[in-house]
Amino acid sequence: MSNKAGPKARRPPGARRLRARAEGIEASRRQEAIQAGRRLRIGFQVVLLAVIGLLAFSLIFPTLRLYMSQQVQTQQLKAQVEAAAKVNEELEAQLKRWDDPAYVKAQARSRLGFAMPGDRTFRVSDPENAPSPAPTPAPPGESTHLAEPDPPAQRDPWYALLWESAVIAGNAGK
Repeated sequence: MSNKAGPKARRPPGARRLRARAEGIEASRRQEAIQAGRRLRIGFQVVLLAVIGLLAFSLIFPTLRLYMSQQVQTQQLKAQVEAAAKVNEELEAQLKRWDDPAYVKAQARSRLGFAMPGDRTFRVSDPENAPSPAPTPAPPGESTHLAEPDPPAQRDPWYALLWESAVIAGNAGK
């Protein structure tokens, strides 16, 4: 048996423990470095994801806001179209009424004061504009010592008064 003395033979008995301990420390340092790299990579990924999210939000938000405002505007316009359609239907119904001769006659009578041949018409005057009745003569034998009052001045119709006031107003600046 030959005794080959190698590097292991010369080591003191506690060297194995020291070496194992040094290897354990070195392994733990490597693990910490790997974990720190992972943490750094995870932190970088979170930051990158946040930046991408903010970029996407800044691109999508104005478009989404515009879309929502257009939806509100579209609803308002639809409501206006419905209201205009209702008014249109009412006006068309009113226009169709004018196709009926009886309706036309009734409107001519009420609005314009027309009468059909053979109809008796009565015009009621405003009491302020109506002429006073003629004074009745005193019965014979009775004398009246009071004079009859003068009839009230005949008033012009309203449209004549309006025209006269417009003429007066037009001449006032001259």
